[in-house]
Amino acid sequence: MKKDKVEKLFEVMKDQLDIHEPSVDHRDRFLEKLKQQNKVVQLHPKKRNWYKPLSIAASVALLIGIMTMSLKFSPEEKADLASVSPQMEETQSFFTAAIQVQLEEIDKISSKETKKLVVDAMQQLEKLESDYEALKEDLVHSGNDKRVISAMIKNFQKRANLLEQVLQKINNINEFKSSRNENFIL
Repeated sequence: MKKDKVEKLFEVMKDQLDIHEPSVDHRDRFLEKLKQQNKVVQLHPKKRNWYKPLSIAASVALLIGIMTMSLKFSPEEKADLASVSPQMEETQSFFTAAIQVQLEEIDKISSKETKKLVVDAMQQLEKLESDYEALKEDLVHSGNDKRVISAMIKNFQKRANLLEQVLQKINNINEFKSSRNENFIL
């Protein structure tokens, strides 16, 4: 219903509507008429050049981003027992050497029968080592808190005890295997 009214309106005003483009010199004639009236006409309002402030802001944002990323990925200070005190450095060296000796001995005496035991022990050892890495981060953030230091020492002790138990089990298995084989007559 409304469309009909609009269409009728356009039909009625068909001859009255200006649907043609202005001539090419229309703008010049218009400006000339304005000049004749002695009025100041500003055709183009002063455009603010945003390029320079935006480029400065982008540069500042880029510098802030680079600084933030460099701080985030910069190497943190040394964070292990050795960084706490000379005594803790000795403790760390002792446990590291003991664990290394135990690992070498396990590697030396392990066999097919003990392979599953050794694999399980290595998985537990990796878990303890990942816990130690988390403790190293905690040590940096806590400011050498004694509880974190104690937890790090206990972690070393757990690793050494785990490997000691594995060594005992491997020795027991090997002894049982050799005593069982001695009883058989060929």
